[in-house]
Amino acid sequence: MLFSFRNPFSRRALAAAAAALLVAGCGGGGGGGGGADSSSGSSLALAPSSSLAGICTPEGQKAFLRSYLDEVYLWYNEIPSINPADYGSVTAYLNALLVRTPDTAGLPKDRFSAVLTVAGANALQAAALSGQRIEQARQADLAPLLGSHLPGGPVPLSNVVTSPGGRRVGYVLFNDHHEGAQDALITAFDNLRTQAVQDLVLDLRYNSGGFLYVAQAAASMVTGPQNDQRVFEQLRYNDKRQAEARAGVFRITTTVQTAENVYPSGYALPQLSLPRVYVLSSGMTCSASESIVNGLRGIDVQVILVGETTCGKPYGFQRKDNCGLAFFPIEFQGYNAKGFGDYTTGFAPTCSIADDPATALGQPGEPLLDAALAHADTGNCPPGTASTANRGVQSLDLRASLRGDSRTSLGGRLVLRPRDR
Repeated sequence: MLFSFRNPFSRRALAAAAAALLVAGCGGGGGGGGGADSSSGSSLALAPSSSLAGICTPEGQKAFLRSYLDEVYLWYNEIPSINPADYGSVTAYLNALLVRTPDTAGLPKDRFSAVLTVAGANALQAAALSGQRIEQARQADLAPLLGSHLPGGPVPLSNVVTSPGGRRVGYVLFNDHHEGAQDALITAFDNLRTQAVQDLVLDLRYNSGGFLYVAQAAASMVTGPQNDQRVFEQLRYNDKRQAEARAGVFRITTTVQTAENVYPSGYALPQLSLPRVYVLSSGMTCSASESIVNGLRGIDVQVILVGETTCGKPYGFQRKDNCGLAFFPIEFQGYNAKGFGDYTTGFAPTCSIADDPATALGQPGEPLLDAALAHADTGNCPPGTASTANRGVQSLDLRASLRGDSRTSLGGRLVLRPRDR
């Protein structure tokens, strides 16, 4: 899923926002009021949400929410007709307004929009900035939130392994798309380029997403200058926001587009120019991570998934604060250069392999990596069984921290607009 943040938060304040912000929150009391839903969709005559902001009565908050959804919600013209007076909180009202009709896969269209307290959203971002564990975020009423800043940074492992057939294969464990991840990826890819790797294994099994510019840079480093300026991802908004859709294009690039702390804007990316990439996946591989898969396939880079089906989240949203609540309604959907963006059931693996949390990541003997190496040598998938070799306390501790039950399969893509950078 794609995320973007509007003011009042600048890029500096958002610097390392967590990879996901979903399904949570608490709201005000009951009551009806302005903007009551006598009909659904675009037939409503609603005041601009800006004129209703800051009216913090229950009625005022509901009126603001209904107008805001009419302006930005991807499916604004499908919002059901309901009476706001029938709902005792802003959260309950939002949940009733969301479009739950089946999509082409038979799943509810909107499984991802959310409302949080502003304090809760800020605490999650602060946890990402400071590298706190998700258990600490739970104490700030964030238990239902998705994603966390993982221990060891966004790229805790990067090395070169040799396949049984003698191929030099780069391995990168990439866990978060928060700010700082791009710098870490550039360092890792530069090292792999100097070692002349023949294949790449990008381990995204614990990566629930984050900033889309990081995914753009990662994909750009997998491929090469021959794909410069081809579409990586196109964002599509509702029909009231066509100017934003025209501007919402992320392209394969040879240079840093959004500078972090180490590598400046315009810095030449270390591109591997590979015709294929192996992606280790799970149900936690979500959103911006899925953008890497979809975006590379859109420019005909072969992406071989090894592991499990990904989470299936092509959507995105922005943050909008009002009266102590932070709203995240679905606002856009991401498509690749071939116009494909309908993967709500996730991307199925090329090689379906069971993970073994006891094995050491990035080392031969780990089932998903072994499967990728075997496929690199032979072009075929090995039997889908997990190894129980290489058990050890260190690997158990690392896997436990990465696969904690607070890190679910739902994550996000965050988009920084130029004014926020």
